[in-house]
Amino acid sequence: MTANGNDLPRDAAAQAREDVASGTETLSGKADDVKERAKAKAAQTKEAVAGQTDQAVKAAQDKVTQAKDKVTDLASRARESDASAAASNPAVRTGAAATGVAAVLVAWMLRRRARRNSNPWHAAARTAKSQIKSTRRQAKSGLKSARKQSRAQAAAQIAAAKAKASKARSKAKSWG
Repeated sequence: MTANGNDLPRDAAAQAREDVASGTETLSGKADDVKERAKAKAAQTKEAVAGQTDQAVKAAQDKVTQAKDKVTDLASRARESDASAAASNPAVRTGAAATGVAAVLVAWMLRRRARRNSNPWHAAARTAKSQIKSTRRQAKSGLKSARKQSRAQAAAQIAAAKAKASKARSKAKSWG
């Protein structure tokens, strides 16, 4: 008898093969179990997404229907108001236009008066703003005249310096 209680001696390679085979079967069973659970979870997720998509589609369709109803209501109201305007007398429409023009004119005059009688600081700012162009022009013309003057002075100084230099040369020659 052998140490393991069997009549036949077992070799280590056969034992290792049996252990690997039983381990492979166990792991294969576990992998199949994990695979089945993953499939079930994917199906459940797919159903949930489909339900949410259906709800979103229904909500969007409801909003579109509401918007269409609003548009048709507004269009019918616009047609009714256009029909009443077209049925009115052209003189009434001309009078309405004249009234609109008069209202704009009055609003402009009131705004102008309010601007003229406004805060003295605003008036001072408006005056200063209106003087910017003229001040710039004056500054430019002053700058131009100053440039001309400085060029003329520089030319005069250069001429004087040249005259002094030539005088000094002539005196130096005569002394020399």
